[in-house]
Amino acid sequence: MLRPLLFVTVMCLAAPAPVAAGETLPPDNRLRPETADPGQLRTLPYDPAPPTATAPPRPPFQRRSRIVYAFDRPARSLLEPAPELSALCRQGRFNQRIDMLYRGFGPGERPLGVAYGRMAINLIDPGSRRDADTVYFFDKQDTGRCAVFTARAEDLRDWFVPP
Repeated sequence: MLRPLLFVTVMCLAAPAPVAAGETLPPDNRLRPETADPGQLRTLPYDPAPPTATAPPRPPFQRRSRIVYAFDRPARSLLEPAPELSALCRQGRFNQRIDMLYRGFGPGERPLGVAYGRMAINLIDPGSRRDADTVYFFDKQDTGRCAVFTARAEDLRDWFVPP
C-alpha cells in the first residue's frame, strides 16, 4: 500500500502548475531542435524511394567456333558425297548440333560445317548412322539443299588446324 501512495505523491509534485486563462507558457528549449543548416531541415535521414536494384545486363552468349581443316585445294576434290546422309540432313535426322561450330574450307571456298563421328561431337544422329573414323562435312544445313560429304579422319590429318 505504501508504494502506490508514494507513486501518486511523486507524480503530483512533478506535474506542472495549471495555466490561467490568457497566460502563455515560457518557451521550452528542450523541445526546440538544434539549429541546423537550412538545407537539412526538410531532408529525411534516409531515401524514402531508393532506386530499384537491377542487375547489369548479361553479356551475349559467345560460342567459340573454330577452323579445324584448311585445305590447299578445293574441298570437294578431297571429300566424297554421301547421298543417303544428305537426304537425312534435309529431313533433319542427320545434322550438326550447332551449325558452323567447327569449319573446314578450301581456297576461295565458302566454309563447310564439320562434325566428327567419334563421340558424336557436334552431331545429331538419332538413327546411329555415324562411323567413328569418319569426319562429316555439311553444306547449306537447315535448307532443302543440305549436302553431306565424308572423309576418313586419317586422310585429313595433313590439313588439320590444331587449336
